[in-house]
Amino acid sequence: MTAPTINHFYVTAVNGSRKHFVAGPYPDHATALDRVEAVRAHADEKDPRAWFMAWGTAGASAIIKTPLGAF
Repeated sequence: MTAPTINHFYVTAVNGSRKHFVAGPYPDHATALDRVEAVRAHADEKDPRAWFMAWGTAGASAIIKTPLGAF
């Protein structure tokens, strides 16, 4: 069995046990990493609780619809 190819990258947020794909997909991991702070700041403008979430990135082999798209 081979591992799936990860070719879609996302900005993610974790709030306790809840995990969210917030923005993306982006074409590569570096682009997703570059967008984390801007996405977090935008989310914080909409909902101040976003400041307290853990922000990062994740990859997937399929496209996942996100609230902000490729913001």
